[in-house]
Amino acid sequence: MKKTILPLTLLALTALACNMTVSFAPTSQPEPEPTRVSPTLTLPAAPTQAVPTQPQPTSEVPNLPEPTVPPQPLSGSTITFHRLTVTLPQTVANGASGSEIPRNDSPEAAQWQKTPGHLQVSLDGYYALQGKTNQPAIYVFPALEYAELAPAAFESIHRLRNYLYDPNNVPALDQMPGVPFMNAKILFAAQILPLSFQNGTGVRYITEYAQGPVQANNTDLFYNYIGVTDDGNDYVVVILPITSPVLAESGDLNAPVPSGGVPYPDNGRADPYFIAISDLLNVQPGGSFSPSLDMLDSLIQSISIAP
Repeated sequence: MKKTILPLTLLALTALACNMTVSFAPTSQPEPEPTRVSPTLTLPAAPTQAVPTQPQPTSEVPNLPEPTVPPQPLSGSTITFHRLTVTLPQTVANGASGSEIPRNDSPEAAQWQKTPGHLQVSLDGYYALQGKTNQPAIYVFPALEYAELAPAAFESIHRLRNYLYDPNNVPALDQMPGVPFMNAKILFAAQILPLSFQNGTGVRYITEYAQGPVQANNTDLFYNYIGVTDDGNDYVVVILPITSPVLAESGDLNAPVPSGGVPYPDNGRADPYFIAISDLLNVQPGGSFSPSLDMLDSLIQSISIAP
């Protein structure tokens, strides 16, 4: 297992949280052809404002524990779109299409709509797609620019850094790194696991978002991955619909719950209910999900993002 060193870009994000002044100086002269040059961060001797939350970890991150799911040999298609390369297991998807989303910092745009410009690769022929709320896709954002533009992105990256500092300490739900462009509330997080890709690391979990009262269900359920490249330059979000045999098919509060499932409480107390849902999903075998957790983990582990 490789040792994960806190990248310079994430230190810059910490500086943003502390209202530090950050200046950038190129480490080398540019080549005749334009290339991406990694910046050098010059930090002041002391922050101008005390950190309002928990103490910040040191600049070195301890080794991550070995994932409980070993890498699986993939039988599928390897696709490359611009800087992203990924292998799609044949039981998960049969192809992909990519697009470059332009910058959107319009004053009329909602916070969750804002982007510094990003890469989006959508999976085609996805095995579990039929009738699902979320579309299967991989998103790659420039980390620092996204954090500067969208507060939810800054918070997600900050929480991811805290998790990677101590992945054995499972965070509370309100401290999980979430999806910045979801215009809804996270309801639960289950099957939480640190997981690395070819040149980065992050966390995967099974979750559901909603804007109102719903029961946990297979229409809204998805496998979520939040990660960052080793150099800290790119922030990665992966959303893959997934189903479980212990959940209702619909979020309707009156939808039938399968045997062994947890019914939505008559008193409407959602918090204890979703804790029970997390506990239930945590004890389900990885192979009981569709697609299986092994296959989706292997897809994540195959991802490579070129500089």
